[in-house]
Amino acid sequence: GELFAQAPVDQFPGTAVESVTDSSRYFVIRIEDGNGRRAFIGIGFVDRGDAFDFNVALQDHFKWVKQQCEFAKQAQNPDQGPKLDLGFKEGQTIKLNIANMKKKEG
Repeated sequence: GELFAQAPVDQFPGTAVESVTDSSRYFVIRIEDGNGRRAFIGIGFVDRGDAFDFNVALQDHFKWVKQQCEFAKQAQNPDQGPKLDLGFKEGQTIKLNIANMKKKEG
């Protein structure tokens, strides 16, 4: 019932999970215990699709984490972003073509 070791994945790609250079189905995981000892274990997937899904899940998770950090920064400093100016500039005009409209004289 005690924790034997853990593999904290703080960033990807990183040192906690690395793919093997000569195969897309195998990964090396760095595990740590609470006393500072580290070990490297290998994991392999029988199906390439499962290995691909594992890799994509890690990438998607860290993409989501990065997005959440950016959203939090924008929420704290809403005035930092670029302003969207939708007004007409000096001398700018637009032309509207509306079909089936009868012309009125005067």
